[in-house]
Amino acid sequence: MISKVSYMSLLVRDQQQALAWYTEKLGFEVRSNDPFPDNPNFRWVTVAPPDQTDIEIILQPPEWGPEGDAESRTALIGRAPGLVLTSTDCRQDYEELSAKGVKFISPPEEVPWGVSALFVDLYGYIHNLVQSRPE
Repeated sequence: MISKVSYMSLLVRDQQQALAWYTEKLGFEVRSNDPFPDNPNFRWVTVAPPDQTDIEIILQPPEWGPEGDAESRTALIGRAPGLVLTSTDCRQDYEELSAKGVKFISPPEEVPWGVSALFVDLYGYIHNLVQSRPE
């Protein structure tokens, strides 16, 4: 049986550029940055928030995958669903991330499940920063 999700992929145009954005803007940590054994032109690059150990985000170039399909995967960059990121203080994170140049498309606002703010990454993915309502 499947027991958990361990990785999720975000298609990116440039792994180094994406790695810099997610580490410098969001404060994520690099978990992996290793060449593929059979193709040194490809790298296995993953990031995650500092305190998260159970899932990593793969910064995946569109060239990975079946031959001849990179063009259709490139068209998906920035269009697939984004991430929902947990925050302990959405308003404070909004201020700090905005100061680092992260572009928000909605400021923090009260929603039934807590406080939520939407931002866009360097490729156009829309991510949701959420502070859950205390129980």
